[in-house]
Amino acid sequence: MRHYPLYKINQECLCRLGKGVLSSYKLDAIKGLDIDKAIAKECEDLLALNEDCSPADFSELRQRRNISAAVPDDDLYAQVVEAADGSLFIVNVCRNDDDETMFEVFSEHALSLPLLCDLIRYISKVFCWCTAKYICLWPAPDSDAAKQLLSLPGARAVDSLLGAENPLLEIDKRLHGNITMQPFTLDKHWAWYQQEYSEFLTAHPEMKTIVPISEQQDVSESIADGLCCMAFYQDEPLGMIMGESSEELGLNGLLVSDIFIAKQFRGQGFASPMQRLYYQQHEQDFEFFFGYIDATNKPSYNNALKQGRRLLRQELYLPAQLFI
Repeated sequence: MRHYPLYKINQECLCRLGKGVLSSYKLDAIKGLDIDKAIAKECEDLLALNEDCSPADFSELRQRRNISAAVPDDDLYAQVVEAADGSLFIVNVCRNDDDETMFEVFSEHALSLPLLCDLIRYISKVFCWCTAKYICLWPAPDSDAAKQLLSLPGARAVDSLLGAENPLLEIDKRLHGNITMQPFTLDKHWAWYQQEYSEFLTAHPEMKTIVPISEQQDVSESIADGLCCMAFYQDEPLGMIMGESSEELGLNGLLVSDIFIAKQFRGQGFASPMQRLYYQQHEQDFEFFFGYIDATNKPSYNNALKQGRRLLRQELYLPAQLFI
């Protein structure tokens, strides 16, 4: 194997890797997909791994991780790795929501277990300045590679990208008449949202990194884009839903980033009509509707399926100790 920093990648190799990333999606349910545009978006996202790689960023990284001056700056970038057979990979050092170090792997082709073992042993020597807890991969959902990797001890599915071109919009007429939607505003609704969410996380601390409270800045940006709504049931605060524009797969998409139901209304079937009303408001403005949901968050995952969304991509965590 050989490696070089991502900023040195040429267009041909970048395109090959972009196609490889696209193959990790389950695309059979998407009819209006422009493949060339989707590949270009994947290439753009891969190059974004070069962001935050200025001398100042590296200086801070070296100080925080106590990295020796003997480690060249080039080894702090995401790396392009070429296997003996010419297959290409990108490996990046990142941190998850639990602030744990991971090696994130993007590959040109589906990864066999022996090749993954060789790759991680190789790259761990390049990234000698850190110790990974997990290997993060994106095998195609339901593929043989995904099943093999999930069978490994300690392996688990994490972020699930679910989406639909035409989400379900019908709402029970009895509920429709009692649920109203209005724009979320910080002065009217933020205190309610913050208190309700804080109480939820206090009662369910295990959900802190699975469904974290949204930052006020993110909510403000969603409000500015007209994509943050407050829902009411018979004039009582029912919940909040917010989203952001997304170019995932090169589409004009709406990515739903937060859905929250007030404690008194949970478990009563309100999540579906609230989402469907939200989709109704924006169906003319977007061609696709997305959302990332942790695979362990079964209520939210199953509810997304009820809205017509389908699993498009699946993130896996594998314990690094299996390979290093």
